[in-house]
Amino acid sequence: MDTTLPAASRAGLGAMIAIEARRFARHPLFVLGALAAWIITAVVGTSGDQVTDMLAWPIIPAFFIGLPSLVVAASLTRSTEVAAEAMGTVPGTEARRTLAVGGAALVPLAAGLVWLVETLVIAAVRGAHPNELWFGTMDDLHVWSLLLGLGPVACLGGALLGVLVGRWLRFRGAAAVVIVALVALDILAQFGTMGEDIVANHASDDLSVRLRLWVPWALWHSGSVDGRSAVAGGDPFWYLLYLLALCALALGGAVWHDRSARSARLRFSLSGLIAVAACLLALAVFAGPEAGTVSGRVTATSQG
Repeated sequence: MDTTLPAASRAGLGAMIAIEARRFARHPLFVLGALAAWIITAVVGTSGDQVTDMLAWPIIPAFFIGLPSLVVAASLTRSTEVAAEAMGTVPGTEARRTLAVGGAALVPLAAGLVWLVETLVIAAVRGAHPNELWFGTMDDLHVWSLLLGLGPVACLGGALLGVLVGRWLRFRGAAAVVIVALVALDILAQFGTMGEDIVANHASDDLSVRLRLWVPWALWHSGSVDGRSAVAGGDPFWYLLYLLALCALALGGAVWHDRSARSARLRFSLSGLIAVAACLLALAVFAGPEAGTVSGRVTATSQG
């Protein structure tokens, strides 16, 4: 987290990041996950008579790229320490090795951006229903924020959470346990937004619906229900920035594991990030629309 490294040190860190990025990009679990995300999106986007519910699509990269990246990053982080123990020394301090694996998280971010480009191409080629919750029927900034935050940033966040897990949790299967706990917590925290009438719950101005935004992957789009769909209340732009703050906190928390790196600057940075994340969450909850946006449209099924 120290941005005042000498030029030679920065160059050395860059080389370490490049090595870890190559290891990340070649990991079979990441490769399979990325391919699955791209292929499933292509299938979904070319099925049926019309493209629908595109703001629900980010769950695809979040699941198939973000969660596997958590496992990959945790494995890479632990492997640097195994090498250190076996060889007696490895390049750089633990904090620098942590930053190197954290820098490699740009690989799943790039995979998520590829997914985003694929989604936009599908939407441009096939078009969207005039009433689809998309560009033109919603605030463009909100659409971009949802696509980026729930897609590419979720891929980045999964990898950085994996670095945090790899540093602090040493028991076998720690990454899998964290994934199960993360998914369960995410579902339970948003239980109030689900139910028999999903669209009605999304459109509700109940504060509990907006309070769901504290989780690292919040449900926004309801999906199609009887020809209608909805985007839940809250401000997607502030939520995007909140997610980026969580990403920075995950990397900073991983660096904190190195006792030699626990400087006053790092302590101040982490404290500041916590405060910023809290403010951004408050803005996401209270600054956006209290009630969600509802769209009535003909679905691909009912067009028959």
